[in-house]
Amino acid sequence: MSSDPSTTLDRTGLTPVTSPKICVRGLGKRFQVGKAWVEAIKAIDLDVRAGEFICIVGPSGCGKTTLLRILADLEAPTEGEVTIEQSDPSNPLSSMIFQESSILPWMSIRRNVAYGLELRGAPAAEIDKSVDRFLALTGLDRFADAYPHQLSGGMKQRASVARAFANNPEILLMDEPFAALDEQNKALLQEELLRIWSETRKTVIFITHSIDEALVLGDRVIVMSRRPGRLKAEFKIDFQRPRRVYDLKANPEFGRIGREIWTLLREEVVGP
Repeated sequence: MSSDPSTTLDRTGLTPVTSPKICVRGLGKRFQVGKAWVEAIKAIDLDVRAGEFICIVGPSGCGKTTLLRILADLEAPTEGEVTIEQSDPSNPLSSMIFQESSILPWMSIRRNVAYGLELRGAPAAEIDKSVDRFLALTGLDRFADAYPHQLSGGMKQRASVARAFANNPEILLMDEPFAALDEQNKALLQEELLRIWSETRKTVIFITHSIDEALVLGDRVIVMSRRPGRLKAEFKIDFQRPRRVYDLKANPEFGRIGREIWTLLREEVVGP
């Protein structure tokens, strides 16, 4: 993986065109399982613009998380390459939010949210300002001195979201972060995430099994095939922002696009 800010020219040779924030070319990953090799993803090409919110859906086991882990530099690809344009070398390239809450049980919520900033030696004033901001944005400011065991599952995930944004990464990678939550908490956190994203305009790649969630959150929805995962289709989502979950679900276009995506996914799971 490399980080190389670059600018090219359009076809006229006159107008500068900024390169994608994330550029994936020919990406593949194989794992050895016993004596056999399993191909998780294959020949993935993807461009993501700065500030774009991308949602990825696909059948279980299609390599969605593998793709995300490669983007986070937690896995090395077998083939192909990933380039991420880093606009500020003082900030981390990425932060990742997992399915299960990953906050540290022996730290207060404030210390958890500050943890990434502390690790990279940010000034105390910067840490306090950022932590206060994201505690307020996630509605956790009244619980700053509480410990994880004193909070609900939804509040713990809010703390995970606050920590990721407070660390000010170039890109935010989210692996089904709301999957374990009940429907009410999921809808509330989706709206909270959209509100925070609208203020920060971070580049986000969000993995989900929920077509509805992808349509609520994304600027684009990418559909992956069954293993080895390839990019099967792409949908541009033009619903007006800001979005409210249940208002959006009442839109007939929401149902039409959702059905189209489901038809593609169903082909991958049970065949045409």
